[in-house]
Amino acid sequence: MADLYGKLLEWRRGEASSRGLAKLPSDFHVLTRAYVAEARRTFEGELRENPGGRKGEVARQTHQRASQLARDIVESRTNKLLTSAFQATVGGTKELANALPEERELFERLVEALREFRRQAAPYLESAGASTTGPPEPASNGRSASSSPAASTGEHPSGLPHAESPPVAFVRILQSSPPLEIAGETIELRAEDILSLPPEVARILVEGRVAERIQAVDLAPHGA
Repeated sequence: MADLYGKLLEWRRGEASSRGLAKLPSDFHVLTRAYVAEARRTFEGELRENPGGRKGEVARQTHQRASQLARDIVESRTNKLLTSAFQATVGGTKELANALPEERELFERLVEALREFRRQAAPYLESAGASTTGPPEPASNGRSASSSPAASTGEHPSGLPHAESPPVAFVRILQSSPPLEIAGETIELRAEDILSLPPEVARILVEGRVAERIQAVDLAPHGA
């Protein structure tokens, strides 16, 4: 498995340059665990035979660097899994391309744990979007509500529009993240993009440090 060190270097470069999970062999963890264990046995054996020898020092450095490469890969992928799991709980996709079997299992557990936390600690978040209006009152004199002039024109008796535009919040994306699905529409989350989102979604992204809230006035051109 001497050539696995070069593979670890290649895999770490791929992981660092990929927004999502980079492609790894399905037995990555098995191969890496065996390689790091073998590297440790080698350097310990060399040091026992010749404590001051050059071969022992080279073997020790090889084990140390291989362990760090593996750590960098695993921690980078774990961070991506955490971000993807959070996005999935606020309407993002649950698709997880290139996930290893162990990572897919972890992802599902994270999503369920985050959802359970929201249900237990903040149940009001789940009902925030529910309508609080009751059923329409029956019309008098045998006329349906839709037959009134106000209902047929979509206006209040005062002449104002019947429905107002839903409120939105403006945010600036701080770090690129997996796409977010809102009301059937997939929105790309790219660093420095400015988006208008439903207030509840914006609040969750801000609390997750994926975005920062900005005021509409900040969007106006300077000097306007």
